[in-house]
This record gives sequence, structure tokens and C-alpha cells, in this order.
Amino acid sequence: MNTERIEKDNGKMDLALYMAEVIEELRQDRKYPAVHIYTSTLHSFAKFSGGMMPMNEVFTPGRLKEYEDWLLQRRLRWNTVSTYMRTLQAVYNRLFPPGMPGCNPKLFDDVYTKMKSQTKRALTEEQTNRLMYADSDTFPEEVRRARGYFLLMFLLRGMPFIDLAHLRKVDVQGNRIVYRRHKTGKQMTVCIPKEALPLLKEFKNKDSTSLYLFPILNAAQKEDYTSYEYYQKALRDFNKMLGVLARWLLPGVKISSYTARHTWATLAYHMDMPIGIICQALGHSSVRVTETYLKPFENERVDKANRKLISTVRKGKWGNDMICNML
Repeated sequence: MNTERIEKDNGKMDLALYMAEVIEELRQDRKYPAVHIYTSTLHSFAKFSGGMMPMNEVFTPGRLKEYEDWLLQRRLRWNTVSTYMRTLQAVYNRLFPPGMPGCNPKLFDDVYTKMKSQTKRALTEEQTNRLMYADSDTFPEEVRRARGYFLLMFLLRGMPFIDLAHLRKVDVQGNRIVYRRHKTGKQMTVCIPKEALPLLKEFKNKDSTSLYLFPILNAAQKEDYTSYEYYQKALRDFNKMLGVLARWLLPGVKISSYTARHTWATLAYHMDMPIGIICQALGHSSVRVTETYLKPFENERVDKANRKLISTVRKGKWGNDMICNML
């Protein structure tokens, strides 16, 4: 990183030039999701500022607040706003590491850099059952395949789509799938339930030259940013077909690639599966991550308990003697 040039410019160097260097560094390190986020942040701020982005004007409390207001006026979600702000904060920390002379540790205090817990779109048992046992023979091939992938993700303990896409044929070892999570590198071992066997047989990769278990990615491509973009397109196509599937089988319900994972976690949580087991099943790095992941479901669980309590009262199980004993 050309920090010497930055120092000579006394902070006036253009943000676009510096972020371009950061993005190239991330690209060389094969951190492609970060490349995508940094590039999106740069394009967004450039649109906000009209292209003029000297560092000494960008990194001021007032300018950052103006950018936050601009993002909110465009009806972006708080988590999207936070992503852009945290990316700018990461860039600032590269320029001025905490404790370095000139660093303002409170620069981002007035803008949103947290992550709001959002209610995840999970399916109910009934909706999941409808998807699992629907007659899909009349569906177009793309929709049938999307349903198959979705069900496999659910049956394989809420496997993320990126992990499903990167499964290799050699990962299937007898009645188990042994793989490493794409996000964390953590090794996972998943027993293949009998309900998944017909889906594996129907949708597995028929190309004998491909190393991938499913025909989602192009095995001929090198592991570079182009392959990441290819995956992003596959993800968009998958979500598009899930939308079609939902309109047919679950009118009024929105489902996406995240829904299978959230559904597995939600149903496990509601059936009182220990959080430690859910953590292990999802491949989270710690129970704290799982607790954060399940936090949006707490109200649903309390509401369910409340409905059960009210039902008990309505059925007359609380007699006068019980009420008197409570007083």
C-alpha cells in the first residue's frame, strides 16, 4: 500500500485511488466477497459525492452523517447502511490505525455501524412439508432443480447455498458428506438422511469430468474473481427460481437461498434443541454466534408460549381453587 504518497498528500489523496489499491490487494488475496463489498461501497460513495472524494473531506463527522442521510433517503435497510459505513471505517483504520497520531477514535460514533437483528424468513412445519412432498413432475426443469437444491440444503442441516455449490464428488463418503465450510473453513460431517438420497440421485452432476457434486459452478474456471461472479449469477438464478416456486406452492410467502438454513434453525429452536447442538449443526464458530443468529426467533417462541397459556385458560384448566391459591 502506498502510504508514503498518502502522507505526502497530508490526507488529501482521493478515496477512489486508495480504495482501488485496497480492492486490488483483496483480489490478490482471493477475498472475493470483500472485493464485492468494497467495490459496492466505493460506487455508492462516488454517486453520493459526485466523484470528488479527497480524504480530508470524506473522513469528517459531518460528511459521514450526510452520506448516512443520503443512503436512508434511498430507503436502504439499516444493515446495508451499516455495511457501507463499516467498510469506510475499515478503510479509515488502514490509513490511521487506532493509537496512531491523527486517528480520531470517535469519527464514526454518530453513524450506524451495528447490525440490526432482523426477523429471518423461515417456513413453518406445514409450509416445509408442502415443499417437500409437492408433486413437482410438471414443473419446468429449472424450478424442479431449485426445489431440489432447497430441500437438500434443509435436509443437510441448513447447509448454505455457497457450500452446496462447492461440494465435490469426493466429499460424499459412504452415507456422509465431509466438507469444509466456504465461509470459515471449518470441517463439517453430515449424515445423509434417507429423504435426501432421491434428490442427490436426481440432481447430481452428470458430467463425469467435473469435480463438483452438482452442476452449479463451472469447474473449468480458475479460482478467481470471475469464478466468484459466476457463483453470484448462479445464486441470483437460484433465488429467481425459488420465487417462481413460492408463487406456485406458497402464495404470498417469500423464500430465498437463506430460507432453508433459517427454517432448519428455527424449527430446531422451537423443538427445544440445545443451542450447542444447533451451533454444531450450523457450523458456527461459537455459541455466541448462534445466539445472535437465533435472537430474532425469541419473540416467536414467547408468543407461542403465550398462545399456549391463553389456550389453557380458555379450556378452563385454571379453576377457581387454583386462582385462589395464587392470590
